[in-house]
Amino acid sequence: LDQTERAGLADKFIGCLLGGAIGDALGFATENMSRKRIQSKYGRLTDYKVKPSWAYYTDDTQLTIALAETLIANDGYDNASFRRKLARWWLVFPRLSGRSTKNAGMKCLLGLKNTGRNVPGSSGAMRAAPLALFYYDDREALLSKTIECCHVTHTHPSAIAGALVSVFSIAYCLTHTEFDRQEYLAELSDVASQYDPEMGQRLLNLEDMLSWPEEDVLDKLLSDSKAVGSPITDITPTAVYAFLKYPDDFEQAVLFCVNAGCDTDTMAAILGNTSGAWNGLQGIPQRWIDNLERGYKGRDYI
Repeated sequence: LDQTERAGLADKFIGCLLGGAIGDALGFATENMSRKRIQSKYGRLTDYKVKPSWAYYTDDTQLTIALAETLIANDGYDNASFRRKLARWWLVFPRLSGRSTKNAGMKCLLGLKNTGRNVPGSSGAMRAAPLALFYYDDREALLSKTIECCHVTHTHPSAIAGALVSVFSIAYCLTHTEFDRQEYLAELSDVASQYDPEMGQRLLNLEDMLSWPEEDVLDKLLSDSKAVGSPITDITPTAVYAFLKYPDDFEQAVLFCVNAGCDTDTMAAILGNTSGAWNGLQGIPQRWIDNLERGYKGRDYI
């Protein structure tokens, strides 16, 4: 890469990681709330609410940072190193984490070998962005390392499919200069279908839903979700749909997710990684960058 290309790629890398953290922090305020309750409390959420001038991210970003540190320290993914990171994370107060991931962290601390649960959780997908940044130009490594990392917390085929969609979505954004909706969906559907054919088909169906009213879209996308959370089979298509609907508008895509209801921080984090990788740091509203937490492992560290 020449200097200009390196600078452009760096902007996309930073946009990806900060975009995920910003989506996560925006969704903090609406996580585990129904759409009706969000509308009643906020109308339509458009900014940080938990602590507006020092917005906090949650476990999604904590684990993304831990994975990025693992890749940097080892010049690639190292399972033993990431397991140590997960054990330390469990000791230092996880933020809003799901039960399966916390249990996996405790098992890593105890030195147990089989730590992942066979449930369709989102942890593998929500933390996966650094793998896409490291292996975006090596398809086989991206596939194998994402599966290996996902297994630390989740072994369910749908969890693996969701993680693969996350990384291949980002990789597409890093390797293309023009967005081809059908090519993008075909790529994601192909990789998801290796583990979850139904998710693969749901992704292909998203294009037909772009003309639907928003309420109808969300009813369909979040059909298996409850206020207390969403399975990865709902989270992944919702994040992908938001990017399809607003590929060049980071703000509108993220706001779609944080106002959707249920597991909003994870949907917005996964979407923020992809949209940030496509639009770069320059495409993210400055007020959201400025007001993201800047303490220990905050904005500047990321």
